[in-house]
Order: sequence, then structure tokens, then C-alpha cells
Amino acid sequence: MNKQIILNGVAAFLPEKHRIIAINSDQSPLSLSIPASRCLALLVNYQGEVVLRERFFHEVWVSNGAQVTNNTFYQNISLLRRAFKEFGLNEDYIVTVPKVGVKLENTLKITRSEDGQNIVTEIPHPSTPVQIQPRKVVHRLSSSLTRGGVGVSAMVLALCLGGAFLTWQASMDNRFTEFKPLITQSKCSYFVNSDTTDYKKHRLFARDFKLSCEDFHYVYLTAYNNFARFSAVACERPFSAWRKNHCVTHYVIADNGNAFEK
Repeated sequence: MNKQIILNGVAAFLPEKHRIIAINSDQSPLSLSIPASRCLALLVNYQGEVVLRERFFHEVWVSNGAQVTNNTFYQNISLLRRAFKEFGLNEDYIVTVPKVGVKLENTLKITRSEDGQNIVTEIPHPSTPVQIQPRKVVHRLSSSLTRGGVGVSAMVLALCLGGAFLTWQASMDNRFTEFKPLITQSKCSYFVNSDTTDYKKHRLFARDFKLSCEDFHYVYLTAYNNFARFSAVACERPFSAWRKNHCVTHYVIADNGNAFEK
């Protein structure tokens, strides 16, 4: 039996099938993209808590052998809001905390199926996939240019490819490039998120949480004053959007600001 998660009694989310189906309605099922489905499952599992953006990146994409940009991540969150709206759910149940993460409000009533028990029986319908559609860019050549020969066409093609390269470069995931160096100790080089002004938590982590830096020397710490949880991403080499990165992620909960635990 497939796990079912009932949302406000009006729709059932099937995380193993990446689908949402209506309850007591003949509305067609909705097929989510796999990343969007994984994002929703993560939000449901931690309902009421802010799920860090880095946790989405790691559990939805990186652990599955994929890279992700901030833009792609937020497109998937927007996709979930559209799916909620389509099934009569308030899209404001999904709350974005700028530069931190996303939260699923506790006001959304969630009921989970028990092992081996389906709450809703799915009626076959032609599914309507929800995809993130890339923008279509059409390059038109006038008839005079077309007759101009291979040289002009090659030049236009080179310009198009150059523009595409710059667009791709701008969309690369560079979330660690603005991190500031904090301290180097015990073979660990610590870097901190630059969008905060207080680095007390970062320093306590470097002091109290003993990481083994034999293989992963570069540690990127993300912490904020108002959130107990933060992440430490340790990489073999400095993080780069231009190559495959080998990193491990530690999710940490601060204990009264003095000790840490996984």
C-alpha cells in the first residue's frame, strides 16, 4: 500500500507516486515533479518548523546526485503553492522565510494513513503533469540574413551561444561564494554566511563541535540568531559551481547557545 497524507480533508498527497488526488471530487489527479514532491514531503515531516534552504538542497537534490540553483528551488516551492490552490487549499500554508528556508503552517490539518491502510482509493484519471517549463527563446533571421551565407549564420549562432553561456553562468548555484572566512583550526577552515552580523553561534560551533577534517577541510556554517537549527556543510575542496563538489552536511540544534548536538 502507498503512504497517503490527507491535507485538510480535501486532497491526498501520495509521496511515493508523486501525486495529489482530490477527495470526494472527480477532479483529475495532479502529478508533481519528483523534486517538488520531495520538497512537500520534507515540509510535511517538519510541519510548523522552518526547514533550512540548505536542507532542501541536500535532501532533495544533492543526495540524489543532482545540483540545484536558488531559482530552481523557489520555482518548485511556487509549483507547490499552485498545486495547493488548484485543490482548494490556501497557498499561504507554505511560508517562505527570506534567506533562511520554508515552513508549512500548523493550521493545515494533516492526517496520515496507517501502515497497510489506504484512506483514499485513487480512481484512474489521465494525470496532468505539473512541470517547470523553460522559457522559449526564439531567434529569427530575416530572409536577407539567411541568404547571406554561412558566415553570418555562424556569427549569429556564436552570439546566441555566448548569451546562453552567460545566462547559464548567472544561474549557477553560488550560495557559498559570499561566505566569509572565520577561523582555521585542527585542519578545518570555517566560513560563515555573510547575511548575519553576529557570529557567536559559528564560533561556539567551531570550538565545541569537533569535526573530523581529515578529508573535508572546508566547512561552511549557516546560522541565524533567531533560529536554533543551523547547518554545517563540509567539503573536500572550496565549494565551486564549476565542478562536482564532494561534501557532507551536518544539521545542528543549538542547546542554550553553549553546546551542540546532531
